[in-house]
Amino acid sequence: MDFFWICFMVGLGWFFGGIVGGATGIGTIMIAMPLMTAVLPPSDAVLVGCLTGLPGTLHLVYSYRKACRWSDTRDLVLGVVPGCILGVMVLRVASMQFLQLMVCAILACFIGMQFCRRFATYRLPDSTAIGLGAGVVSGFVGGSVAMVGAPLGIYVLMKHWSPDRSRGNMSVVYVFSGLISVAAQATAGLYTFTLLQVALAGFTGCLIGQIMGVRLGRCINQVIFQRIVLIFLAIAAVILFIRAVG
Repeated sequence: MDFFWICFMVGLGWFFGGIVGGATGIGTIMIAMPLMTAVLPPSDAVLVGCLTGLPGTLHLVYSYRKACRWSDTRDLVLGVVPGCILGVMVLRVASMQFLQLMVCAILACFIGMQFCRRFATYRLPDSTAIGLGAGVVSGFVGGSVAMVGAPLGIYVLMKHWSPDRSRGNMSVVYVFSGLISVAAQATAGLYTFTLLQVALAGFTGCLIGQIMGVRLGRCINQVIFQRIVLIFLAIAAVILFIRAVG
């Protein structure tokens, strides 16, 4: 396939993903991946996704820097590291299908419970243990089924943070989880110069999309923001189910 066409499709996918991610802080890779896998093998698409996503999340951290709070993310970040390691270890002994169905079931239960007003309005208390636990779970899901945003989205909704605070804090966690993934893949010698070129095209599209998305996100109130996050959690559940039974 023509190299220019590959770069164009990857850049286009990340442009649309960047709009969504810039506005909501979640869903970027879900939007970009279908177009990437149309022109790249799945394994290469994952590598390009990690390479593109890392600088993309750095841009989001900068865009929402005034809303980021280290007190919110410290425990999450500390939990993400062992969670990622645990996820990779479990992946070696458990089937991918089982892990995908497990995460899918958790997402489905959470989404269903949102129809219960008492649960939907419940706010997680500030607690080091809860933050560390959420970080471990997010890292575990990221390391095993590559969807760190799914459990993180649940945590954000249950904290009832403002949209900017949610987007900023999620971006900080994404940066640390992305650094772990990219470092591990680079150490394993998985990157090639061609993949770096494709990732550059992806980041260009992502940056343009995120700049537009951040401006769009300023117009989204908390109620609409929560509904959008729920929609992407539902999409994540469907994607995991299709992967598991497909």
